[in-house]
Amino acid sequence: MAILKGAGAITAAFLLIMLVSYWAAGRAKPALDAALRSALQKQGSAHSFIDLPDGTVHYRLEGPANGPVVLFVHGFSLPAFVFDDYVKPLTEAGYRVLTFDNYGRGLSDRPNVAYDADLTDRLIVNLLDKLGLTAPVHFVGYSMGGAASVIFAARHPDRVASLTLIAPAGLGVSPALKDSILARPLIGNWVARMFGLRIFHGIAAEEARSAPDPVRFLADFDRQMDYRGYGDALVSTIRNYPLDGADAAYADAGRSPRPVLVIWGEADQTVPFANAKRLMALMPRAKLHSYPELGHNIGYARAPMLIGLILDFLSAQNEHAADVETPRARIQARSTVAATGGE
Repeated sequence: MAILKGAGAITAAFLLIMLVSYWAAGRAKPALDAALRSALQKQGSAHSFIDLPDGTVHYRLEGPANGPVVLFVHGFSLPAFVFDDYVKPLTEAGYRVLTFDNYGRGLSDRPNVAYDADLTDRLIVNLLDKLGLTAPVHFVGYSMGGAASVIFAARHPDRVASLTLIAPAGLGVSPALKDSILARPLIGNWVARMFGLRIFHGIAAEEARSAPDPVRFLADFDRQMDYRGYGDALVSTIRNYPLDGADAAYADAGRSPRPVLVIWGEADQTVPFANAKRLMALMPRAKLHSYPELGHNIGYARAPMLIGLILDFLSAQNEHAADVETPRARIQARSTVAATGGE
């Protein structure tokens, strides 16, 4: 009996230590507030902020006031800085470019809610409304941002002029993400708070090697981890966001006559290229450009190439072209219309 009591006391002490360490880790970083955001703006590390119903959002809006709006939606862990190289070429081409940090990422708030499709959908609706952007918008979604763009198009068809989907999630992701320890109740939250920042930094450091400016890439990534709530947001996203199973949204969006461009690296290990076949069946009007030797980092590692594809895609719409061609230089692209397979 004494042994059992001793074991129970040790277990209780261990659980108490875990609970206290979990609470302390959650309080170790400062919460983003107006003073911190003002300081970041003065340092040149932030653009604009806007208060929305679910929290304050960091965003960037540039380009001619009367230009067609192109909205970029980032993915799971990389905030809007991943699109920095896209802004100047598109604004110089006459487009008005809008990027934003999703809740829980970058310099946006980390509300204590479920990070599901509804939260991102509300953010986009509220952001467009508050900025007075009522005309249909051209969406460019990368990874999880591709799923968010498709879900938005399915729910708000009149607000989407076109879709560009770069390695889009929603139809399946690597088991290393979906079934990771972070997806497990309790222990996932504890691991994220205690070790998550080191884990996320290590992953980003590897990704930075393929970025045009690895030092800047890693510094921009790490900045979001200086503030409370980043790891918690990622854990909630893994558990609540439709990283797979969004077939119905893809089918709904695919029934629209709006143009759809899909760009994918065939060596993608994060959002497998095998999902492209299902996507093309669900969105039969889409045009797919795939690249055999490129992976999930295609969005930032090959930004100039993607910018060319996007500009040609948007230009073709402006010219009311029936067939979207992409004559700019690219790396052995496989172009696919509907579900007919590669060239």
